[in-house]
This record gives sequence, structure tokens and C-alpha cells, in this order.
Amino acid sequence: MIGKQHSEPNAVSMPEALSILEERKKEGELGYEQEITLEHVKKFAKVSKADAEKMSKELLEFGLSKKGAAKIIDVMPISVLQLKQVLIIERRNFEEETIAKIFETIEKYRKR
Repeated sequence: MIGKQHSEPNAVSMPEALSILEERKKEGELGYEQEITLEHVKKFAKVSKADAEKMSKELLEFGLSKKGAAKIIDVMPISVLQLKQVLIIERRNFEEETIAKIFETIEKYRKR
């Protein structure tokens, strides 16, 4: 195969994307799209990479997919209603008790 080898797509949160792009920038010049993405995640990442990783692990324990956990970390919903809207990405229903626990987890990391 000619060109770069492609790996399987993997959902990452904005703080993780920020870390990846900053590492690549140290190695050399970024492309136009990567520069735009870097500026975007610098502005809108709401938690640190370390907190995002911890939060992701906790969210995965509730049965969320990596994609769903990454989306929650990116949005950091401010209400249970907003969390329910983000959870639509999971294409399944969660019990109210589970949603409340997920929201508690979000609130714990928002206050850091």
C-alpha cells in the first residue's frame, strides 16, 4: 500500500486530542487542519488530560462506550436534561439512577 498506514478510528476527548496535537507539533510542523483543530481544542477543552482519563474510566464503568464518554467529557453537561441529550449517542436507555450517578461524576470533575 502506498502512503501512510491507517489505524482503526478511536474516539478521544478534546483534552486527549490537545495532548496528541501538542506532541506532534513538537515533532514537526502541523498541517492546516491540525493547526485549526489545535486552536479549537485549546479554547474548548474543559478539563485537563489527566482528569479526562480518570473521568473516562469512571464513565466506562457505567456501561458507556468510549465515544459516549468522550462526548460527555467534551460537553461537560450542566444539567441532567443536557446529559440525557448527550446520552442519545449511546442509542440505549439508562435508568434514572444511573444517569444521576453519571451526572455526579461530571460534577466532581467540573469543580477541579
